[in-house]
Amino acid sequence: MSEIPPSTQEESDVGPEALAEALRAEHAAVYGYEHIGGAAEDEDRRERARDTAYNHKALRDALHAAAVARGLQPPPALTSYPLAEGRDADSVDSYAVGLEEATARAYLWLTASRDTDLRVTGARALQEATVRALKWGAALDALPGFDGAG
Repeated sequence: MSEIPPSTQEESDVGPEALAEALRAEHAAVYGYEHIGGAAEDEDRRERARDTAYNHKALRDALHAAAVARGLQPPPALTSYPLAEGRDADSVDSYAVGLEEATARAYLWLTASRDTDLRVTGARALQEATVRALKWGAALDALPGFDGAG
Protein backbone atom coordinates (compact mmCIF):
# COMPACT_ATOMS: atom_id res chain seq x y z
CA MET A 1 0.00 0.00 0.00
CA SER A 2 1.20 3.48 -0.72
CA GLU A 3 1.20 6.26 1.81
CA ILE A 4 -0.63 9.53 1.35
CA PRO A 5 1.88 12.20 0.36
CA PRO A 6 2.63 14.65 3.21
CA SER A 7 1.47 17.65 1.15
CA THR A 8 -2.00 16.07 0.78
CA GLN A 9 -2.23 15.41 4.51
CA GLU A 10 -1.52 19.06 5.30
CA GLU A 11 -4.03 20.57 2.87
CA SER A 12 -6.73 22.55 4.56
CA ASP A 13 -10.37 21.52 4.54
CA VAL A 14 -12.54 23.36 2.02
CA GLY A 15 -15.60 22.55 4.11
CA PRO A 16 -16.03 25.87 5.94
CA GLU A 17 -15.59 27.95 2.78
CA ALA A 18 -17.76 25.62 0.72
CA LEU A 19 -20.45 25.63 3.39
CA ALA A 20 -20.49 29.43 3.37
CA GLU A 21 -20.66 29.47 -0.43
CA ALA A 22 -23.53 26.97 -0.47
CA LEU A 23 -25.39 29.11 2.05
CA ARG A 24 -24.83 32.21 -0.10
CA ALA A 25 -26.19 30.32 -3.12
CA GLU A 26 -29.24 29.27 -1.13
CA HIS A 27 -29.89 32.87 -0.02
CA ALA A 28 -29.83 33.91 -3.69
CA ALA A 29 -32.06 31.00 -4.74
CA VAL A 30 -34.67 31.79 -2.10
CA TYR A 31 -34.70 35.44 -3.18
CA GLY A 32 -34.90 34.51 -6.85
CA TYR A 33 -37.67 31.96 -6.52
CA GLU A 34 -39.70 34.30 -4.31
CA HIS A 35 -39.40 36.83 -7.13
CA ILE A 36 -40.51 34.30 -9.74
CA GLY A 37 -43.36 33.24 -7.48
CA GLY A 38 -44.77 36.73 -7.65
CA ALA A 39 -43.66 37.89 -11.07
CA ALA A 40 -44.04 35.02 -13.55
CA GLU A 41 -46.77 35.52 -16.13
CA ASP A 42 -48.38 32.10 -15.71
CA GLU A 43 -49.74 30.40 -12.62
CA ASP A 44 -47.89 27.11 -13.25
CA ARG A 45 -44.48 28.82 -13.03
CA ARG A 46 -45.54 30.92 -10.03
CA GLU A 47 -46.69 27.80 -8.18
CA ARG A 48 -43.58 25.81 -9.12
CA ALA A 49 -41.40 28.72 -7.99
CA ARG A 50 -43.18 28.95 -4.63
CA ASP A 51 -42.69 25.21 -4.09
CA THR A 52 -39.05 25.47 -5.10
CA ALA A 53 -38.53 28.47 -2.80
CA TYR A 54 -39.82 26.33 0.05
CA ASN A 55 -37.26 23.60 -0.80
CA HIS A 56 -34.45 26.15 -0.94
CA LYS A 57 -35.54 27.66 2.39
CA ALA A 58 -35.25 24.22 3.99
CA LEU A 59 -31.77 23.77 2.49
CA ARG A 60 -30.77 27.28 3.57
CA ASP A 61 -31.94 26.63 7.12
CA ALA A 62 -30.11 23.29 7.25
CA LEU A 63 -26.87 24.90 6.04
CA HIS A 64 -27.26 27.72 8.55
CA ALA A 65 -27.71 25.18 11.35
CA ALA A 66 -24.69 23.20 10.10
CA ALA A 67 -22.53 26.33 10.15
CA VAL A 68 -23.63 27.25 13.67
CA ALA A 69 -23.07 23.67 14.88
CA ARG A 70 -19.50 23.86 13.57
CA GLY A 71 -18.81 27.19 15.26
CA LEU A 72 -18.81 29.11 11.97
CA GLN A 73 -20.35 32.51 11.33
CA PRO A 74 -23.01 31.93 8.65
CA PRO A 75 -22.94 34.55 5.91
CA PRO A 76 -26.05 36.75 5.97
CA ALA A 77 -28.39 37.19 3.04
CA LEU A 78 -27.80 40.24 0.89
CA THR A 79 -30.45 42.93 0.65
CA SER A 80 -30.97 42.15 -3.04
CA TYR A 81 -29.81 39.84 -5.81
CA PRO A 82 -29.96 40.00 -9.62
CA LEU A 83 -33.42 39.20 -10.96
CA ALA A 84 -34.82 37.78 -14.18
CA GLU A 85 -34.73 40.16 -17.13
CA GLY A 86 -38.41 39.59 -17.92
CA ARG A 87 -41.53 37.85 -16.75
CA ASP A 88 -42.15 35.76 -19.85
CA ALA A 89 -41.72 31.99 -19.79
CA ASP A 90 -38.30 31.94 -21.48
CA SER A 91 -36.85 34.62 -19.17
CA VAL A 92 -38.20 32.97 -16.04
CA ASP A 93 -37.06 29.50 -17.08
CA SER A 94 -33.57 30.72 -17.98
CA TYR A 95 -33.28 32.59 -14.70
CA ALA A 96 -34.41 29.53 -12.70
CA VAL A 97 -31.88 27.35 -14.52
CA GLY A 98 -29.18 29.87 -13.60
CA LEU A 99 -30.22 29.72 -9.93
CA GLU A 100 -29.98 25.94 -9.95
CA GLU A 101 -26.65 25.95 -11.76
CA ALA A 102 -25.25 28.33 -9.13
CA THR A 103 -26.43 26.11 -6.28
CA ALA A 104 -25.09 23.03 -8.08
CA ARG A 105 -21.62 24.60 -8.34
CA ALA A 106 -21.68 25.49 -4.64
CA TYR A 107 -22.78 22.00 -3.65
CA LEU A 108 -20.19 20.39 -5.88
CA TRP A 109 -17.55 22.27 -3.91
CA LEU A 110 -19.16 21.11 -0.65
CA THR A 111 -18.68 17.48 -1.74
CA ALA A 112 -14.92 18.03 -1.37
CA SER A 113 -15.20 18.70 2.36
CA ARG A 114 -13.43 16.43 4.83
CA ASP A 115 -16.63 16.49 6.92
CA THR A 116 -18.66 13.42 5.92
CA ASP A 117 -21.99 15.04 6.77
CA LEU A 118 -21.17 18.04 4.58
CA ARG A 119 -20.07 15.76 1.72
CA VAL A 120 -23.34 13.82 1.89
CA THR A 121 -25.35 17.05 2.10
CA GLY A 122 -23.47 18.41 -0.89
CA ALA A 123 -23.98 15.28 -2.97
CA ARG A 124 -27.70 15.08 -2.28
CA ALA A 125 -28.22 18.78 -2.88
CA LEU A 126 -26.19 18.64 -6.10
CA GLN A 127 -28.46 15.87 -7.33
CA GLU A 128 -31.58 17.82 -6.34
CA ALA A 129 -30.31 21.02 -8.01
CA THR A 130 -29.63 19.09 -11.20
CA VAL A 131 -33.15 17.65 -11.25
CA ARG A 132 -34.70 21.08 -10.57
CA ALA A 133 -32.62 22.62 -13.37
CA LEU A 134 -33.88 19.95 -15.76
CA LYS A 135 -37.47 20.68 -14.75
CA TRP A 136 -36.89 24.36 -15.62
CA GLY A 137 -35.57 23.38 -19.06
CA ALA A 138 -31.81 22.95 -18.65
CA ALA A 139 -29.88 20.46 -20.74
CA LEU A 140 -28.29 17.64 -18.79
CA ASP A 141 -24.56 18.24 -18.42
CA ALA A 142 -22.17 15.31 -18.35
CA LEU A 143 -20.79 16.71 -15.10
CA PRO A 144 -23.44 18.82 -13.35
CA GLY A 145 -21.98 21.60 -11.23
CA PHE A 146 -18.81 21.95 -13.28
CA ASP A 147 -18.39 25.16 -15.21
CA GLY A 148 -18.59 24.24 -18.90
CA ALA A 149 -16.07 26.94 -19.87
CA GLY A 150 -12.48 26.08 -19.34
